Amino acid sequence: MQTVGADGDDRGRSFIEAARRDQIVTAAIATIAAEGFARASFVRIAERASISPALITYHFKTKDKLIGAVLDQVGSRLDSAMEGGPEPVASYEDGLRRILTGHVLHCVRAPEDMAARREIGTAASSPAIRRRIAEQQETGRAELAAFLAEGQREGEFREFDPDAFAGAMLAAMQAVPGELRRRPADAGEDYARELAGIFVTAAIGRGWEGGPEGDR
Repeated sequence: MQTVGADGDDRGRSFIEAARRDQIVTAAIATIAAEGFARASFVRIAERASISPALITYHFKTKDKLIGAVLDQVGSRLDSAMEGGPEPVASYEDGLRRILTGHVLHCVRAPEDMAARREIGTAASSPAIRRRIAEQQETGRAELAAFLAEGQREGEFREFDPDAFAGAMLAAMQAVPGELRRRPADAGEDYARELAGIFVTAAIGRGWEGGPEGDR
């Protein structure tokens, strides 16, 4: 029996279609991570998902639309990881630590997501996808800089250029997957704490000339 909503929409069918789209996006992430962006055709993605290529075309029409959905899903999961859990954020220092620790641990726990994201960022040539990536990066940098500036206004962070700090921090975060590959498989949590400690210390000013310790 199909469930029909008050507005006449077939909710059962919508649920099935959403599940199918998620299946396709998941298969696309795995294919891009394993075989590279150039080889991730609808045929190869369909083989991994055990469906027909026509079904991918039905749901996404073009590769650009599928890659857009991949970027959205990967980005959403990464954003959730950087929130650091359901507990309320105690302070700007706590928020900054959560961002960095969550990012590193997500790289450890979801390597396919990060590999697919990296592949798309380096190999995708579509102007629409390049523009989408650039817009996401600019939005993320602006949001981080705004968060840092708020921490300064609240007196938790020392004086610095929030945009410059955000740029340095994002560059360090982008390098995390490569840094993890250089370390033992069980070193992720230690690296997360170390990276978070570096930037939190830089933001709050402890040990800096003019900072709390420098005033003593």
